[in-house]
Amino acid sequence: MGLPGIIGAVALPCIFFWTIFRPAAMPAPVVFFLGLLQDLLSFAALGTGVLTLLILHGVTLRLRDFLVRQSFLSAWVVFSAFAAGAGALGWALQAVLGWMLPPAAPGLHQFGIAVGLYPALAWVLARLHTAMRRAETAL
Repeated sequence: MGLPGIIGAVALPCIFFWTIFRPAAMPAPVVFFLGLLQDLLSFAALGTGVLTLLILHGVTLRLRDFLVRQSFLSAWVVFSAFAAGAGALGWALQAVLGWMLPPAAPGLHQFGIAVGLYPALAWVLARLHTAMRRAETAL
């Protein structure tokens, strides 16, 4: 797992967080662009990252009203489940498009890094979200 895998592991928590707390800042076209960029940087089959991130975005948006009222620990557990699902979907898409079973280790590493990075990224993004909300109310 190199830089491309880390990009995917960072994209998942950011899209999850902003979809819950600022859905207007994370519309589907932006998620599509981020998935396309991830596919291009990781040399993956075009569309695997796009589809994975768009499904994560859609499911998170669908559960937004429930997730926004949950504690950090609950959100982290839900994110972990979503990251596992995204990793499994990405692995399955690579298997279907490549007509062979890809190794599972890169996907498991990406899952572990994404779940491990979520608390630190959520802390930074929560501070940014609070600062943005303060700036909006000051206007």
